[in-house]
Amino acid sequence: MLFNSFEFPVFLAVTWVVYAAIQRFRWPRLAWLLLISAFFYGAWHPWYLVLILLSTLNSYAFGGWISRSDSDRARKVLLTASVSGDLLLLGVFKYGNFVMESVEVISGSTLQLPRLTTELPVGISFYTFQSISYTVDVYRRKIPRARNLLEFSVFVFFFPQLVAGPIVRASWFLPRLEGQPQLEKQALGSGLFLILAGLAKKVVIADSLATLVVLPYFDDPASHNAVETVFAVWAANFQVYCDFSGYSDVAIGSALLFGFALPLNFDRPFWSRSPMEHWRRWHISLSFFLRDFLYIPLGGSRHGPLRTDVNLVITFLLGGLWHGAGWTFVVWGFYNGLLLVVWRRWNPPPAKSWWGIALQVFATFNAICLGLVFLHAHSFADAWASFATLLRWGSGAGGVFTTPALLAFGAAVFLHGTPKSWKEELQAAFAEMPAWGLGAVIVLAGGVLSLFAGLAQPFFYFQF
Repeated sequence: MLFNSFEFPVFLAVTWVVYAAIQRFRWPRLAWLLLISAFFYGAWHPWYLVLILLSTLNSYAFGGWISRSDSDRARKVLLTASVSGDLLLLGVFKYGNFVMESVEVISGSTLQLPRLTTELPVGISFYTFQSISYTVDVYRRKIPRARNLLEFSVFVFFFPQLVAGPIVRASWFLPRLEGQPQLEKQALGSGLFLILAGLAKKVVIADSLATLVVLPYFDDPASHNAVETVFAVWAANFQVYCDFSGYSDVAIGSALLFGFALPLNFDRPFWSRSPMEHWRRWHISLSFFLRDFLYIPLGGSRHGPLRTDVNLVITFLLGGLWHGAGWTFVVWGFYNGLLLVVWRRWNPPPAKSWWGIALQVFATFNAICLGLVFLHAHSFADAWASFATLLRWGSGAGGVFTTPALLAFGAAVFLHGTPKSWKEELQAAFAEMPAWGLGAVIVLAGGVLSLFAGLAQPFFYFQF
């Protein structure tokens, strides 16, 4: 079930009414959350529920065994077994075909290795990471084991962030299941505001940029000139931002309706003055996950500059592979890891003047854009073709500088550039509106969003 589908608001309204009626009763409330989350996820394909159930049972069982064990060696063996089980599911269903294809290419064999005929299960990367984070935190004795399977299942299945995050830690989520949620009008209004704002980002801006600029360009990058390429790549960066931050807004807003304040996942990343700052502002939950569960265990910055460089590159290599089963994703990860190493070694001092700050922001934005080519390109040949066009100043294929495309791009830049206080004040004012006013705005917004239905595109991060 997609956030930008007609079915989702119906699902949200019906399930919330029941939830509000039973919120005072702990076990019915938790059971209802689990039931509606399973329905939400199973609406794509019912067999997806088998995979998430296996991951849930695996992490819950091993978390309990680790918690009860006093032997450090046994705890480590149990942790290894649990993480291996989760990664096995992820590896088979996300990377199985990629591995088979790579083996065939590398070996040069004419033998056709078997393939999985199913498509990538939606959200498998996200709920796998959440399950792993729980087991590791129990092993590190940062959190106690989940008190029962129902609570742990609600943590894994919780529908707002199940498919594409934010990635939530058990240490944050599980304690919030203990008390009765407060479904206050302020929170409900704020949640509805975030849902509408997120859908506007996605449906109006991101889908317009994708349909009018990004997809046409990357279908034939070699036919364009340098100016068209720069605009298309800039538009691609803002498209991904509006698409994914829009999804996160809907997820956070939906969770607020049910009494859960999920953490911020984007913090105006294109204001960053360095790649390091960019990744602290972009997909924040994933960046912190990779830091805490990969970069720091590898040694972080504790063993000298060279080892730190290696750890950064490894972290981003695996982060790139997490984004997708393909060599272009690996190269994207390697590029960003190398970019961090170079920037860190160069270590330019923070600018003081406005023009110096603007130059650092501009350089960081374009450095990130260069890497993004590998996420959008259909192949390495298309990626190299995009880079080659940067040297072509003659006539191009055109088609990207249309009035609707420029309006969508301008809207994306304006939306990203507005102060956070504007959004907070608008959100607070929206939350204070009377019920009839909220209803009128929702109906009006629904009508506006329906005008852009013909431009609908899948959420960008659903492929991961």
